[in-house]
Amino acid sequence: MTRKTRRVLLGGAALLLAAGNVWWFTQRSIQPEPDFVLGTTLEQVGVPAEAVSSLPRFDAASGGWSEQGRPLAAISDRVRPYRGDDVVTGWKPKSYLSIGIEASAGPDQLRPIFLDLARRGICEVAVVQDGMAAGPRGEIEVFIQHIVSVRDGEGGIVKCAPAQRAAAPSSASR
Repeated sequence: MTRKTRRVLLGGAALLLAAGNVWWFTQRSIQPEPDFVLGTTLEQVGVPAEAVSSLPRFDAASGGWSEQGRPLAAISDRVRPYRGDDVVTGWKPKSYLSIGIEASAGPDQLRPIFLDLARRGICEVAVVQDGMAAGPRGEIEVFIQHIVSVRDGEGGIVKCAPAQRAAAPSSASR
């Protein structure tokens, strides 16, 4: 093979690779938006195994929350402060809500739950599935999940912004 032929082949290969890279990085693949986006805080909470049946549950038909079959007036009353001693990450949630779901719940059942919580500004949630095994201390350990965003019924995205809780009066206001 002559020097000129080799140079033409190498130049053609380089142009082909460059064109392939341009195509790869500029190609807009249309990917469907996920039903919801969660992030984990890497913080865990323990839910006593006997308390799982009394955790709040969402009823998609009514759009409301219930606890042991009785409707709840306000799910936000069940949000509790996080008191984790072992902080795994540099950030820990201030509060969270523990909820129960069916063992067979999939994305179609979880989306309305997370959408309702996101609209209420409850972004930190500990999801306990029915049938989860308790650990040696009799508690079910679950991660606190952070709701980032949820797709609503019209295709829009609802981002979860934490609700402002009433604060105790400070000494600076006196």
